[in-house]
Amino acid sequence: MQEWTLLCAPARSKYRLNQIFLRDHIVWWFTLDLAMKKKTILVTAASRGLGFSVAQSLVKEGATVIICSRTEKSLQEAVESLGPSSKYVIADVSKPEDILTLVEQVSDSTSHLDGLFVNAGGPPPGEFSDISDSEWRESFELTLMSAVRLTREFLPLLKKSKDASILYSTSISVKQPIPNLLLSNALRPAVIGMMRTLADEIGPDGIRVNAICPGYIQTDRVTQLFEASTDSSLKANLISQIPLGRIGSPNEFGAVCTFLLSPIASYIHGALLLVDGGLYRGMM
Repeated sequence: MQEWTLLCAPARSKYRLNQIFLRDHIVWWFTLDLAMKKKTILVTAASRGLGFSVAQSLVKEGATVIICSRTEKSLQEAVESLGPSSKYVIADVSKPEDILTLVEQVSDSTSHLDGLFVNAGGPPPGEFSDISDSEWRESFELTLMSAVRLTREFLPLLKKSKDASILYSTSISVKQPIPNLLLSNALRPAVIGMMRTLADEIGPDGIRVNAICPGYIQTDRVTQLFEASTDSSLKANLISQIPLGRIGSPNEFGAVCTFLLSPIASYIHGALLLVDGGLYRGMM
């Protein structure tokens, strides 16, 4: 005789019904539906790292994803992994002309945009005395101006959506400075200032804006920071300061970003969300 087990979900919420067969049992359970089907999201700097993890999570939820990066080979590999719900555009978000090309190609492929994940590679590590004027200028273009231009150029497409959302990928450095990351500590807070202001300016248009602030997530970037340090015990010491006792996974980061970009997060606006395992201990 078959036994049926039903795990019930709260009423008045959108859930997906899942089913698996375990020997003589049929198990049903509900998972939250983030309502991302038929949504089109642009994820920048997404051929690998945190951007790719966000694209992966979005595709799993049924969204169509457009990704960009500087090299075609890495983009081809990423799209092959993501599947038919993804496409790519070659673009370096630190270059104004590339952003204009990106806008043109995205506009050719969709009549509107439901979400924009603003992401760029982090500025190089270094202390104040090590950083040249040219590195300051390059990091300014990469970290702040990429966010400015992407927002400005894609607003017309976002305004055509009923559930538009912009999510800026920043860093825990906007809450507390990180040693040897002066450029990040100095420039990323400017993105938060812009986001907070935009919350007032484009909120009336129905466009939500938020920022995600990752702590230490296991990516090539974090590996680079550990390797660049002269302190061989840096990683172990860092993990000892994280209440959860580990570095985060890209999948964990991607899942949170997908939620914030989704219509389910419809009343989260102008917010900063830390994904850091409890590393930041400030009250505000």
